[in-house]
Amino acid sequence: MPEKERFKEIFDKSPIGILIYGSDGKLEDANRSALKIVGCNLDTLLGMDLFYYPKIQEKLADLDKTGPIKFQGRLKEHVKDAEQICQNSSLYAQFYISSIESGYLVEIQDITEKNEEKEKILANEKKYQSFFEDDLTGDFIAKPDGTILDCNHSFIEIYGFKNREIALKSNMSRFNPEDWINLIEDLTEDHKIKGHQTIHIRSDGTVIHVVANIVGIFNDSNKLVEIKGYVFDDTERKKAEQFLKESKEKYHKLFDEDLTGDFIATLDGKILECNPAFADIYGFYDRDKAAKSNISKFNSFDWPYMITRLKRERKLLGFQSWQRRSDGMRIHVVANLVGIFNDENEMIQVKGYMFDDTERKKAEEEVKRSKSQMTEILDSIQDGFVALSQYWHFTYVNHCAEEFFNADYDDLIGQNLWETFPELIGSAIESGFKKANDNHEIQHFESRGLKGSEKWYDFSVYPSSDGISAYWREIKPTEKKSD
Repeated sequence: MPEKERFKEIFDKSPIGILIYGSDGKLEDANRSALKIVGCNLDTLLGMDLFYYPKIQEKLADLDKTGPIKFQGRLKEHVKDAEQICQNSSLYAQFYISSIESGYLVEIQDITEKNEEKEKILANEKKYQSFFEDDLTGDFIAKPDGTILDCNHSFIEIYGFKNREIALKSNMSRFNPEDWINLIEDLTEDHKIKGHQTIHIRSDGTVIHVVANIVGIFNDSNKLVEIKGYVFDDTERKKAEQFLKESKEKYHKLFDEDLTGDFIATLDGKILECNPAFADIYGFYDRDKAAKSNISKFNSFDWPYMITRLKRERKLLGFQSWQRRSDGMRIHVVANLVGIFNDENEMIQVKGYMFDDTERKKAEEEVKRSKSQMTEILDSIQDGFVALSQYWHFTYVNHCAEEFFNADYDDLIGQNLWETFPELIGSAIESGFKKANDNHEIQHFESRGLKGSEKWYDFSVYPSSDGISAYWREIKPTEKKSD
């Protein structure tokens, strides 16, 4: 077969689109693959100007120096009037231009599918990067020796760094060297550690208690090469827990050890995506079941109110709500919520970061009930009772004391006893009160009431580190011990 015919056969049967241009940049021929990719016939393309787009002309000017050039783009961006003459004008193609004796040879391949896959990957990376940055937990990636490779804003705040650059120059092992060694050993064996609790010393010397989920990343040889961590600053909860234990261990914990539950939902509450912690918080067996639920059902009254606020404020921090789990259990959650808006500034989705605050909330309500019960007891007794600070300010007054001073509770609280009732200066009441406060001794004495009162009262005054507490009851003249 003559060489020219052999070339023609290769040209026509090549799976790669080939276009041949003359030295003047005009299209002279194109094979079947090229016509199929472009989506038009040869007659329509003949004479098409390769130099039409300035950017291509600039690249061709240096072709002899740089060698063949390669670039990617949509047909409509590189072919004149592509939208009118080409059926596939939106097709994404790879171009390869080389110089030949008679002009230019352009190879063209359809890479639309590869490009769409690439765009999906980039979109997923962007989505999870957003999760990474917005998460309340301190997220990090580190080497086994502790070198920090990446971290989010919450991690920077938890460990007291001024910025990301300084954080990336630190080392996880420095916060607690012994614990890091043990953690690496456990990770090597277990590959994943959940709810790890430890004490860390920040770079500024502050001691914090952290709870973390740790995941090991291994290479093909099963060697640990990186560590991913999700850290929650548990210091305040730990302090509260210790306080409660010392107070007759009335409450077990204020917070449980779950990390934040992250989710993305539609405006009507349909969950599009969530993490395992979210499933745990709302009582689902696994993430798949949680993802089929609707978060608005957990509190049908709060959800519309929250959506309305999000549309106006775009972000809500520390939003609190009582909700009902999938198993019917009532929980209290604290959430950071972020609205997701489209180009028309319409909110289309909600991102949330939930923390189960049930134990702390229950403890708070129990304290309120205890305080209310104590107030009821003091108000029910028939004796007068006041509590005074060491600076003689009223801190508590019961009903009988209100009658004694002929003043309301709200008018007395915070006021100075001697400035409010100067007639008491020089009285037995002043003497007894000050002896109890100055000498830290219990005082018992009898005295008339306020100026002009003919009634007598028996006083008992008890000192404390914060001031004094005084009880008194009215006595009859026959009960008086002395005049």
